[in-house]
Amino acid sequence: MENKNIYSDTEKPTEGIDLDKALTVLRKSIPWILLIFIVTNLSAYLYIRWTKPLYESESELKLDVKSDASELGLLGLSENKNLNIISGEIELIKSKLFFSKVIETVDLDLSYYTAGQVLNDEKFKTSPFIVDYNLKNPQLLDRRIFVNIVDEKTYTINFSGDEQEKAMKYNFGEHANLPDIEFIIYLTNYFDPKGDKNFFFIINSKAAQIKYLGSNLTVEPLNLNANTIRIAFKDYNPLKARDLVNAIDTLYLKYSEEEKNLENKQKIEWLNSELRQIETQLEGYEHYFENFTIKNRTSDLNEDLKRTIETINALDSQRFQLTKRIQAFDQLLADLENNKTEFLGISQETYPKHIADAYNELSVQISERDKLRLSYNETTFALTRKEEEIKNSKTALKAQLEKLKTRDESEVRDLLVRRRRLEDNFVELPGKGTEYNKNQRFFKLYEEFYLSLMQSKAQFQIAEAGTTTEFKILSSATLPQRPISPNVIIIYGIGLVAGFIFSFIFVSVRYLLHNKISALKEIERLTTAPILGTVPTALEKIEATQLIIDKKPKSAVSEALRSIRTNIEFMVTGGKNQVISVTSTIGGEGKTFVAVNLGAIMALSKKKVLLLDLDMRKPRVHMAFQDASHAKGVSTILINKHGVDECIQKTVIENLDYIPAGPTPPNPSELLLNGEFDSLLRRLRLDYDVILLDTPPVGLVTDGILAMKKADLAIYIVRAHYSRKIFMNTLNRLIHINHFKKLAVVLNATSNTGADSYGYGYYEEKPEKSGNFIKRMINKGV
Repeated sequence: MENKNIYSDTEKPTEGIDLDKALTVLRKSIPWILLIFIVTNLSAYLYIRWTKPLYESESELKLDVKSDASELGLLGLSENKNLNIISGEIELIKSKLFFSKVIETVDLDLSYYTAGQVLNDEKFKTSPFIVDYNLKNPQLLDRRIFVNIVDEKTYTINFSGDEQEKAMKYNFGEHANLPDIEFIIYLTNYFDPKGDKNFFFIINSKAAQIKYLGSNLTVEPLNLNANTIRIAFKDYNPLKARDLVNAIDTLYLKYSEEEKNLENKQKIEWLNSELRQIETQLEGYEHYFENFTIKNRTSDLNEDLKRTIETINALDSQRFQLTKRIQAFDQLLADLENNKTEFLGISQETYPKHIADAYNELSVQISERDKLRLSYNETTFALTRKEEEIKNSKTALKAQLEKLKTRDESEVRDLLVRRRRLEDNFVELPGKGTEYNKNQRFFKLYEEFYLSLMQSKAQFQIAEAGTTTEFKILSSATLPQRPISPNVIIIYGIGLVAGFIFSFIFVSVRYLLHNKISALKEIERLTTAPILGTVPTALEKIEATQLIIDKKPKSAVSEALRSIRTNIEFMVTGGKNQVISVTSTIGGEGKTFVAVNLGAIMALSKKKVLLLDLDMRKPRVHMAFQDASHAKGVSTILINKHGVDECIQKTVIENLDYIPAGPTPPNPSELLLNGEFDSLLRRLRLDYDVILLDTPPVGLVTDGILAMKKADLAIYIVRAHYSRKIFMNTLNRLIHINHFKKLAVVLNATSNTGADSYGYGYYEEKPEKSGNFIKRMINKGV
């Protein structure tokens, strides 16, 4: 239970942020922070350097479609739908059908580029050459075809881009006929003999062109109430971006009118179809009426019926008159045949004049004959001659009457034929009239329908012609001067912010993962052992086991060791014959350095000090005094091979002696356990005021613990930024389990500034010059 508490105390996480630890981590991370800022800003620079500038040209349009047909009094014909809905207009502009119109207007089927090492530059309308081609193989679509201009007359062309493939050489203006393509390349005025020579062009498919327009075109509403939209196009070529926006603006007016009048056009087409059918019907009826009129010689059957009746009556009247006259002729002939001599005379209204005259003349002759009979005999020549005259007159009159009778009878027969014909026609007239009237009704209906459709057609045509688009360009497309991407300020800002973010993350991670002791506060938090003090890092690079007190007695290290010496006097009472052990958890924490220089400081205070090197596995004490030989020492003393006096070595500092470790024995721990080590300490106590034991690291071997048990005070060395926090578990175990009551901690290799420095460095040490700033930063970050 006790052990659990020991380890839990040392492993307890810190509450809040340790500012000293954070500053330490930050200071050690400065080189990495500088590197992060260099990398992020260099990345921003490279991104700007190797990213093609992207330009955007835009225009602002105001749309308000209306129909002027209502102004002509034709209401209800403005049937264009959704003309005031901005979303509908946007979808119209972004439709593939509209893109096809743009492709037909703007020449996008060929793209010319300058071939660069990394970036390619499109030569829109500034290409040094143009290609007139006839494509035979669609596989060449959307592929690069490389052209190298040799001089003003010749060029080479390569269809694969492979340098190993032999390029074909042609003259400008020369016709080239290949299996896949037939082409002629012409040189333009944009060719510069001193300029680029390597180019390529791409024959763009229609699908690629539509995809290109759709991916780079932006159409968005600006103000729905005002019906304003923004049309923008992005491209790496500013001239191309501007021209495409202008083309879209121009085409939109015409295309929108065509699309918005499509419904009227369809109605007009339907009306034209119906009108053609009705015209065919009307032509049929007109032919019928024409034929009817020609056949029946009339176009008014009612009038014909009336005339027919009147004609029949007239024929009957004529026939009656003729019949009556024929009867008169018969009566007159009968009278003449019967020699009836009483003539009363006839009317010229009934008989012709010559008949009446002949009859009257006959009557006169008969009257004269009767008078002659009164005077003459029947045989008288005068009477005979008169009789002969009467007879001739009768014969002539009869002949004339017969002729007139025959003529009248013929006329009567003609009248009867005509009457029968009229009667037959009269019977057919009602049927013909019914059919005629029926066709006339249909003709009038078709005619009225035809006129109605013609009127509707005229109305729709007026509506179509009257449809206008109030198309106002509030802001026309201009040639962009600055690219929208990459934005230099934003990219560098992102690089700077990214540097801060990554630096913060890096420092935070290092702070969270920092498991090394960096300040006294951490030691105070992790253990209950008292702290003797700190030893700052020497500004000059020195060997870890070097004696420096004699060279710089007023340095920060010397002052720190004096402070530690003073604190030791408070912890160890008695004043003389003190045994002090110096140990650490692992090697490299500076225990030998502290022991050597602490012994020198104590010797300078007029105390006899002996430094005993008990780290027989890895001896270092003799190196601090530039003594390369350690053939005899502690190990040989403990095996009674050498005496104590012959192993004691003098140093340059008065009152400071040392005994090296000697040859490395196979069993250092056993040597310390035997009684010879105790005898050695008793012997040395007689001659020295302070005996410093440089023991092995207690975290690796047990030799140090064995030596610490013989000491009056155990000094535990912890190296800042080197010793791990978990090493405090070993220290706590020594206190709580091994019951080391007098055990103190020294923090080694602290910085010369900060709370742990105790103000050292104000004597003779000077900071490094500013010229070595980078070097110092690197050293701090290691």
